[in-house]
Amino acid sequence: MKLKIKFEVNNGQEVKKLSRTFSNLDKALTNEELKNFASAYIALSEVESYSFEKITEEKIN
Repeated sequence: MKLKIKFEVNNGQEVKKLSRTFSNLDKALTNEELKNFASAYIALSEVESYSFEKITEEKIN
């Protein structure tokens, strides 16, 4: 499973849109745990706004 965090950082006169993807996450993680992880990551920097999305993979035969 992957978790993609999209966020905006104020860089002086402009706002930059960035994203960070974390892969190989434990599939047993709950949505609440993923939300807490994203919130903790965002707390490390000065972010204007953010969103996150859970990305799962499924093989189709």
